[in-house]
Amino acid sequence: DVIYFPPKILTSVGSNVSFHCIYKNENKIVSSKKIVWWMNLAEKIPQSQYNVMSDRVSKVTLPNLNATKPRGKFTYNAVYCCNEHECHHRYAELYVIDVNINISCETDGYLTKMTCRWSTNTIQSLVGSTLQLRYHRSSLYCSDFPTIHPISEPKDCHLQRDGFYECIFQPIFLLSGYTMWIRINHSLGSLDSPPTCVVPDSVVKPQPPSSVKAEITVHIGLLKVSWEKPVFPENNLQFQIRYGLRGKEVQWKTYEVYDAKSKSASLVVSDLCAVYAVQVRCKRLDGLGYWSNWSNPAYTAVMDIKVPIRGPEFWGIINEDATKKEKNVTLLWKPLTKNDSLCSVRRYVVKHHTLLNGTWSEDMGNHTKFTFLWTEQAHTVTIVAINSIGASFTNFNITFSWAMSKVNMVQSLSAYPLNSSCVILSWVLSPSDYNLMYFIVEWKNLNEDNEIKWNRIPSSVKKYYIHDHFIPIEKYQFSLYPVFMKGVGKPKIIHGFTQDDIEKHQNDAGLYVIVPIIISSSVLLLGTLLISHQRMKKLFWEDVPNPKNCSWAQGLNFQKPETFEHLFIKHTESLTFGPLLLEPETISEDISVDTSWKDKDEMESTTMASLLLTTPDPEKGSVCVSGQCHSSNFSEPESTRITCEDESRRQPSVKYATLVSNSKSNETDEEQGPINSSVSKCFSSKNPPLKDSSSSSSWEIETQAFLILSDQHPNRISPQLTFLEGFDELLKLEGKFPEENDDERSVYYLGVASLKKRESGVLLTDESGVLCPFPTHSLFTDIRIFQDSCSHFVGNNFSLGASVKKTFVSYMPQFQTCSTQTQMIMENKMCDLTA
Repeated sequence: DVIYFPPKILTSVGSNVSFHCIYKNENKIVSSKKIVWWMNLAEKIPQSQYNVMSDRVSKVTLPNLNATKPRGKFTYNAVYCCNEHECHHRYAELYVIDVNINISCETDGYLTKMTCRWSTNTIQSLVGSTLQLRYHRSSLYCSDFPTIHPISEPKDCHLQRDGFYECIFQPIFLLSGYTMWIRINHSLGSLDSPPTCVVPDSVVKPQPPSSVKAEITVHIGLLKVSWEKPVFPENNLQFQIRYGLRGKEVQWKTYEVYDAKSKSASLVVSDLCAVYAVQVRCKRLDGLGYWSNWSNPAYTAVMDIKVPIRGPEFWGIINEDATKKEKNVTLLWKPLTKNDSLCSVRRYVVKHHTLLNGTWSEDMGNHTKFTFLWTEQAHTVTIVAINSIGASFTNFNITFSWAMSKVNMVQSLSAYPLNSSCVILSWVLSPSDYNLMYFIVEWKNLNEDNEIKWNRIPSSVKKYYIHDHFIPIEKYQFSLYPVFMKGVGKPKIIHGFTQDDIEKHQNDAGLYVIVPIIISSSVLLLGTLLISHQRMKKLFWEDVPNPKNCSWAQGLNFQKPETFEHLFIKHTESLTFGPLLLEPETISEDISVDTSWKDKDEMESTTMASLLLTTPDPEKGSVCVSGQCHSSNFSEPESTRITCEDESRRQPSVKYATLVSNSKSNETDEEQGPINSSVSKCFSSKNPPLKDSSSSSSWEIETQAFLILSDQHPNRISPQLTFLEGFDELLKLEGKFPEENDDERSVYYLGVASLKKRESGVLLTDESGVLCPFPTHSLFTDIRIFQDSCSHFVGNNFSLGASVKKTFVSYMPQFQTCSTQTQMIMENKMCDLTA
């Protein structure tokens, strides 16, 4: 069992409390040194707050407590006294309540009662507790540090709808100090809120000022506000005025008055002819107490403040009656606004002045139109506005003179529409000695019977914007009158809009749209070019493989522009049909035929033919007198035959490509003997091919070479040169191939490729230039047109005489090196040649 004392504690925020406990386990009291304290079984209380009262009693002190936060139905904190290894289910209850309650008091304007209010929303309600306001009144004022007096009196307070408790002190002592606090009574004990002291005279809320009046002063034009100060308190008061235009939502402006003796104030307002709402309130000048409520609003009345600022602007339209031979002038004027009339106009008076009849006046009332007869040389008219204060001092006047009506000052007038609600009017003036006062602009829709509209324009203006509703399809009349001191000049009248000006304006207006588009497009184009430049640099230097890794690019400096020119610009003597090709060398063409031998007996049937195609030379004899040559080894019915024929009329078109092997052939010189011997009959008997001199050259049959032929017609090929002499001639002819020659044929590069399936066939065309037939069972296997590398070929097995579409295949580089493995595959795929 565990015994707590006290088992429950009620305290306020910020206080210190202590609990004691005795822990008994199996009829044995646990030593107080082994006691551990926990808060809500979640927070271990630090051991520094433990006190050992005796061997059996342990004490814990909890300083500066915070308010208890309710957790469901639990409105307290559970304090546990535990053994080192276990806790009993019993606990002590700790209630911590925030009792900081604000009490505010207010003394009425009659100084008869004081009302105090306080709320319990800030404190935790404890079941079974009651709250009560208690106070103690001192004889005079309050102490600097109020304390709870042992002698106090309760005060009845009532809960209001707004959640506040309200207490009324009546009668009151204005200079006494009332110390008040809230006491919380509970079965666990009582708590008191911090005390506060109030002097009734310091918390007075005065009555609002009375007899508030507001008006706009005559002849001065200021908003004058007057009031009467309240009787109580007798202290000096300050006042605050708020005013604004009358309406549903008044935009208030405030004005402060710190003069305690003042009972009125004058304010500057913008609109003298408007209705203003005004309110006033007051407070003690020393700042104690509260502002009074606002007084009832007072409103100004609209009335004439001053005489009109000026008379109305007017214009006279001259109408001439040819039948009666007289002129009438119709005066038109615009009613004055409130700001100009200050604040209303009762009537308008038209004053006339002539040389013969003198001066007279005519009362127009509220009319804004008047017509009179113009009979004399000069007639001056003035219109005066009159209100309840008097007549306007500043007025406009116009003189209509027959002599001045002939003065032509406006040289040209142009009008063009800006849009349907605006027309631009511009004019050019001629030099004049007359004193120009202003211009009058008239405009009228000729298709309707509307009245003429007009405006007065200052004399310094040369362009004017007429704002009205204009219909483009309608016709309008525009007039410009110069008005001088001595009279109205001759007008400039145009009917309709000026077409040139319309086009010019449209062009000018279009520039405001076109120029930004051009600028934005230029910026966009510049950005695109910059991005494209960066992308091209990236494409050339990053996406394209490094050219330095290519064999033909070794040792070249790509930083120099001429390097690219020499690489990619076609020479003048190059073939016209081969783009981006280096000029091939003109040496010879080598036709090598070989087979893979099964035994020594078959070695004698080996045939190799080397055909050197050159330009025929009549001085040198042909190898074959009859035009054909037959190999002595071709003895079988289907023997392979190499036939060469003269051609004395064709220029050579001989080009070559060479396949060089990296490995030596395993064949012996004895095996090469029959092969080389078969070649001799295709050359001149005077200069037979020398095996010893060419044993180390590419002519020695170490590997199976390519069949490299031109596309000359078969019956036009004839080897006329010996091996060595023909070779020298070819070197002389290098680079002398004609660019344009109808008889010239394309050059095809033929190569040998290996296939898994062994078949007999050869790629020979009618245009290949080879007339020596080979039996199908002893032909080359897989002879293809040479493309990109040594291991890539085009075509497959074709029978003798098969026709292939002529196609030019570009090669770069023109020399390839085959590996040993490629050579072995090629050797194994060669067909056997029969004698």
